[in-house]
Amino acid sequence: MQGRWLALAGLVLTLLGSAAIWQQIHKTPAPAGAPIGAIQSATEIRDGHALPAFRLTGAQGEITNATLQGHWSFVFFGYTQCPDICPTALGLMKALKSNLNAVSPASTFQVLFVSVDPARDSPDLLRHYLAAFDPAFIGASADDAALKPLTQALGVYFKRHDATDKKHYTVDHTASIYLIDPQTRLAAVFTPPQDAARMGADFQRLRTK
Repeated sequence: MQGRWLALAGLVLTLLGSAAIWQQIHKTPAPAGAPIGAIQSATEIRDGHALPAFRLTGAQGEITNATLQGHWSFVFFGYTQCPDICPTALGLMKALKSNLNAVSPASTFQVLFVSVDPARDSPDLLRHYLAAFDPAFIGASADDAALKPLTQALGVYFKRHDATDKKHYTVDHTASIYLIDPQTRLAAVFTPPQDAARMGADFQRLRTK
């Protein structure tokens, strides 16, 4: 078992390094002529509707709407064996949190990583995986029926390619990052390519609206 965690840790560190390089290469400049104070890297939603009731399983117990209540939350969907998109997004969230803490500790947020691969991503595995990025990141998963209220409300797509092999397969999934406000309403969607500096500036604008 210890060897398994060491192997997982090594894989995560390698992916973190690759993600950091990818972010530097693909860093997107702010669009020329953008109005001062305008949201530049997200689609603002603000439809006024709270998320439907959902119940997921995390390492510390149930993850529900109450987990998001009272916090700004970035929510991302993926799986621990994802080779590129997930470690890149989690590395981005780590950088974003560090950047904002340096400017204003009061502007911090929580991160919820929802696995769409519950057969392989146990709560304990999610906890170990996310600890390589930030121990405060929350991991959760559930079967498809329990995932549906949340994925349907946010428009999340995923498809497991496990028809011929139930152990070794990939999962196609949405790469967007969802910002949920303290009243559990969808505030904005950050679609790829994502950049920590621009996301941080937009988050500061969104949270003060």
